Amino acid sequence: MSSERKFRPLYYKIQDDIKSLIKHRRLETGDKIPSERELGELYNASRSSIRKAIRDLIYEGVLSRIPGKGTFVSGDTNSFPPASYKTGNIGFAVFFSSIDRKRTDITDTTAENESTSPSIPFYSDVFEGANRELEKSGMHLLFFTGYQDAPTEVYRFKEFLKKIDGVIVCELATLKLANIFEKSRLPAVLISPSIDSHPVKLDALLIDNRDGAYQATSYLIELGHRNIGLINHPTTHNVPATERLRGYKLALKRAGIEFDSARIEEGDWSMHSGYFAMKRLMERKKDSTAIFATNDEMAVGAMKAIKEEGLRIPEDISVVGFDDSSLSTNTFISLTTIRVHRREMGRYAAQRLIQKTNEPTFIPIKVTFPTQIIKRGTTAPVTRYSDVNDR
Repeated sequence: MSSERKFRPLYYKIQDDIKSLIKHRRLETGDKIPSERELGELYNASRSSIRKAIRDLIYEGVLSRIPGKGTFVSGDTNSFPPASYKTGNIGFAVFFSSIDRKRTDITDTTAENESTSPSIPFYSDVFEGANRELEKSGMHLLFFTGYQDAPTEVYRFKEFLKKIDGVIVCELATLKLANIFEKSRLPAVLISPSIDSHPVKLDALLIDNRDGAYQATSYLIELGHRNIGLINHPTTHNVPATERLRGYKLALKRAGIEFDSARIEEGDWSMHSGYFAMKRLMERKKDSTAIFATNDEMAVGAMKAIKEEGLRIPEDISVVGFDDSSLSTNTFISLTTIRVHRREMGRYAAQRLIQKTNEPTFIPIKVTFPTQIIKRGTTAPVTRYSDVNDR
């Protein structure tokens, strides 16, 4: 035994001493340990020995390094950023499509301001969940947004990647941008993408869109509604909209209700577009007794149009949204909607990025988050004579 200890490398002694200081509370969580130069002088050790000792303790979670600040006693592996982080920043990127260029609600969002968070209710909640998780590790979340169909955005995005150690990417619909951050070797997590993540070997967090839409439509059918309108985003290059349309159709089919394309109107996820989609739908299909809008913003816009026509919600027309965003439970609205676990998606994405930074060889995963119908005050059993006759 004495012979083994005699030939133990010096960095083992350095590690033992640091652990002993922590054990006897002479160093506590958050305390900064001496610099590599100071430790080298204290132990008369080479820089490589000191670095080896510290690197192993960081790997064990005993110490954590904050770039530009030093090495600290972690006590908790989530107390400080992993050593492999260089900037201490994680990116949060939301990409809009050409369809979104007419949206008035994202004009301010697309400004270059990395200190802000998304103004769109769904992604502001995802952002908040990720931000809270990263704060535990002393990390900062930087916000980026742009239009994925614009060539100039490629340069902006490449410059943005230089400022971060990993990225959460929302609404991605083009492999061109996916290939950019894959080549950068930055850890990345896609949230609700409209591309197949497998070819680019990236994590993807998905929403069970089809089942959510199926739940929404089936609930309206259970209430006796058969003339159910749909306000949806265009399905071109948009997987969530495509899946929500499929869920709507499936519920009708299983209930023996014939699908009628004239009951479908399109919006761009904004409240403004939901308002005008509902106006068009009421002009064309006056017998609709229920509306399923595939996000809460369009549902709220539809409600405004319904009330302007002098109709009551839910007595004359029931309305269901999707997302269970903050809009659905404000002072004036108690919207029946489909709950998406947005903050949980953000937290999971942040946790996954930290894990992938510690272990870059992690196999890419695909996780589908379940949905749940939340019944509130905008839905009721059908009462209108026209719909009763159709049953």
